[in-house]
Amino acid sequence: MKKKLALFFCGLNLYAHPHYFLDSSLQIDENIVKNFWKFDALNSKILMFDFDKNKNKILDKDEKEEFLKANFYKLKANNYNIFLQNEEKEFEIIPQNVDVIYENRKLTIYFDFPYELKGETTFCTMDEKIYLAYKLEDLKTNLKTDIQKSEYDYCIGVTK
Repeated sequence: MKKKLALFFCGLNLYAHPHYFLDSSLQIDENIVKNFWKFDALNSKILMFDFDKNKNKILDKDEKEEFLKANFYKLKANNYNIFLQNEEKEFEIIPQNVDVIYENRKLTIYFDFPYELKGETTFCTMDEKIYLAYKLEDLKTNLKTDIQKSEYDYCIGVTK
């Protein structure tokens, strides 16, 4: 796994810089990964200005959908900036239970997706264009982990 991680980090574009900074929290179980991506306060304020049309500091159903179309669903082309692979296959990320909440002056995208833990599994955030920088803030799991972090992303090796 360490060889894979080294190749991944060496391939980063050193001249790019992120437009958004996300604090990422995860809950990893044997069959599901729950994600929480929290935007920094400045970008949350700018995004709320753009998407909170009635300026009530709440994203209503239509505002949430517009926000997710513009800032989340388009990530499908890059597997939602998630690399997930076990010894048998690389997983296609199909988000479920997607929501976006504005609280404590920050926007957070919540979503989860199923997978099957078999042997060693690698979970990485990766934005090849480096528009989004992911900082791992919290990881909840009962599984064994090996965490590698860089300035803009992270990888977690997971085993039983």
